[in-house]
Amino acid sequence: MSLFPFEEIRDGQREFMLNVENSLQKGKHLMAHAPTGLGKTAAVISPALEFSLENNKTVFFLTPKHTQHTIVIDTLKRIQRRFRTGFVAVDIIGKQWTCPHKVRNLDSREFNEFCRAMKRDERCRYYNNVRKGRLSEKAKQVIAMIKKEPMHAEKVAKLCLDKELCPYEISTEVGKEANIIVCDYLHIFSPGVRKAFLARMNKSLDNLILIVDEAHNLPGRVRNLLSNNLTEFSLERAVREANFLGFETLADDFRDIAGILKELSRGMAKFDERLVEREEFINALTNRIGMDYEGFVESVNDLGEEVLNIPNRHRSYSKAIGRFLRSWAKDERGYARILRKEMVTVLSRSCLDPSLSSRDIFKGVYASVLMSGTLIPVEMYMDVLGLEPERTELREYRSPFPKENRLLLLVPGVTTKFSERSDYMYGRYAKIISEIAAEVPGNLAVFFPSYQVMNSVREKMEGIAKSILIERQEMKKDDRIQLYNHLMNLAGKGGGILLGVQAGSLSEGLDYADNLLDAVIVVGLPLETPTLEIKSLIDYYDFRFERGWDYGYIYPAMNRALQAAGRCIRSETDKGVIVLMDERFNWKNYRKCFPKDFEFITTEMPEKYVKRFFQ
Repeated sequence: MSLFPFEEIRDGQREFMLNVENSLQKGKHLMAHAPTGLGKTAAVISPALEFSLENNKTVFFLTPKHTQHTIVIDTLKRIQRRFRTGFVAVDIIGKQWTCPHKVRNLDSREFNEFCRAMKRDERCRYYNNVRKGRLSEKAKQVIAMIKKEPMHAEKVAKLCLDKELCPYEISTEVGKEANIIVCDYLHIFSPGVRKAFLARMNKSLDNLILIVDEAHNLPGRVRNLLSNNLTEFSLERAVREANFLGFETLADDFRDIAGILKELSRGMAKFDERLVEREEFINALTNRIGMDYEGFVESVNDLGEEVLNIPNRHRSYSKAIGRFLRSWAKDERGYARILRKEMVTVLSRSCLDPSLSSRDIFKGVYASVLMSGTLIPVEMYMDVLGLEPERTELREYRSPFPKENRLLLLVPGVTTKFSERSDYMYGRYAKIISEIAAEVPGNLAVFFPSYQVMNSVREKMEGIAKSILIERQEMKKDDRIQLYNHLMNLAGKGGGILLGVQAGSLSEGLDYADNLLDAVIVVGLPLETPTLEIKSLIDYYDFRFERGWDYGYIYPAMNRALQAAGRCIRSETDKGVIVLMDERFNWKNYRKCFPKDFEFITTEMPEKYVKRFFQ
């Protein structure tokens, strides 16, 4: 604990730090439910960094969002200032987001193709200024500056762009000597990205200590990374590419594939979906185009390369189709192949099993710490990510908040269960929310399971003195920031009511600092719509773990509800009320998802307890 950057160690923090040290000494994995306010970032970085320096390991601190890098870099700055320890740290975000070229409209694969072509043809002056056979003197100077102190990626980018250098190339050069690298999930859990990323910095998995922040997000993120789809829209664009370059036969083939999608969707109504067998699509394609499948995929990829060779062309729909066709041919368990008839017809290969990628990573690394304020139940995350039970420690830490600072209420007699939704039920919700709002002195946030439920309840809310701020489905990042700022302005003026949705940008990830919210109401359970993918996920987890409904349906919804509830109290000095409004929260199968220190008062008159709490 010699590198801990603060004067005092909080309750629960010391236990967490000792568990991290023990896991590192034994080369194990620690899965930690660590509540907000525990100070988990400092508690994990200080022992991990100390161990890495003594044992020549590299710490990779992974987050799901760029904004979450800030606290990590700030903690490292504190450590360096306090102990004057000689370590190198680098903050790396996706190279697309610091690239000087105008490439924000490309997806990640398209950007990688663009970047590769620019470097290959020596058309990127930023890259050329870093390497002229070897590192340029200008690049060496900037690298030396970054190595002196931990810097945020934005600062590194500005420093590089002022010198007309590629920020990503400079950052990965620093990474070669770094003791700790702050980066995104993508850098390690995307199979293609990981191989190139680690090779670029001369790192190997067996020498890494992985720290995964907000680890409750990891299964879903990995599943998304391993999934892809084919749409009528992409086929139409690929036809244009083929015609433009004179590949008329391939243009006809793309039209034929669009025809196959229409045939497969024959008889389906709008928004219908159905499962498609692997061989069903492959046989339809080879019969229609009169060519073997592998040979056709190669032809499509060749066209994609030709498209990307066109000057100033950064995107190739043909290339994306080639990737989909290659992945479709793989005969693997753990995927659902689904045809959906939406505004356009979509054929998807959706990953159900994140352990197809994560299992080998956790097996290969020296040690890891996976942490989150809502990593419950911890054994589920161990199972679905494929960690070895004999090498994994499961820990749940208690909240550091004084009990008297937090009031937890559960309101029975209301539910957002689909079969119970009605004007009467929406009216009940509106009445109870209005009564609670009248007793909250400052800001209040109410998070709903969907926009439809939110709007239906909002219409019936009456007699509320507070300003009402509403999250809209089409909101952009700037709109959400404006809404947040408006809420801040209301804090000292009687407060406002923020209406949002669970699993949205306002209920996860956003830090309502300095006790900005006096209360949070969680309305209902955000259970997924039982699509074919969700049903396939339930069946798959039933086959793997005999926990299909729990792992595929109930526990993920409870995690989203807990994330929303957690917006209220963000530090050990905050004070607030959390109200859960759905009788299902009292059911045994749902209650097991609550932290052990959640002690609820069940009441049909929550406003009385709220009034007493704030008095």
